[in-house]
Amino acid sequence: MRPRVILITDPAFGDDGIVRCVRAVGRALPAGALLVQLRDKRRPRIGLRIFAAELRRVTRAVGAALVVNGDAVVARDVGADGVHLGGNAHETLGIAGARGIAGARAWVSVAAHSDDDVRRAAREGADAVLVSPVFATRGTASGASTKAGRGLGAIGSARQSAPASLAVYALGGVTADNARQCAEAGADGVAVMRALLACAEPAWMARGIHDALARR
Repeated sequence: MRPRVILITDPAFGDDGIVRCVRAVGRALPAGALLVQLRDKRRPRIGLRIFAAELRRVTRAVGAALVVNGDAVVARDVGADGVHLGGNAHETLGIAGARGIAGARAWVSVAAHSDDDVRRAAREGADAVLVSPVFATRGTASGASTKAGRGLGAIGSARQSAPASLAVYALGGVTADNARQCAEAGADGVAVMRALLACAEPAWMARGIHDALARR
């Protein structure tokens, strides 16, 4: 499983808005090109499980994959394709621990804020790393803090630090206008949030991002 576009959810956009976006984007992209990462650190597990189950139905209908951020139990319970772990994954659940709960074939991605994170993820058997922030970003819609971008060099450095089996994704400020630059720097795909969730025409934006990556 190596999707081109990862859509990270943000609860600030509301469940209905997220579902509409996933449907629109999933229908606009080829089957297998989209992966949805359910990210909601504040919702109680029972509520997270309910929404995850809804997203599982929607993603299956449009040929997209689904991973759950940080909760392997919910991922297992709803039949998600995998789990995304934070940068301190080696200190918490761990990649092996996530697969021990979600299943041996679970797709596991890890946040990577440095090349050390990339190398650690590779050693521990991750399937992908999300390198961030590549471009300057304000974070989630509900947060006002701004993070300076590490630049495209972070992608190239991550690619050199990772084996070919480890997929590298660019996260942070990615749009259709700079997605191709990410691919040329060595990214296998990109991860986005507001670029799609806040877009009036997410299907058009998603297609633009996908096509820019395909022209690498």
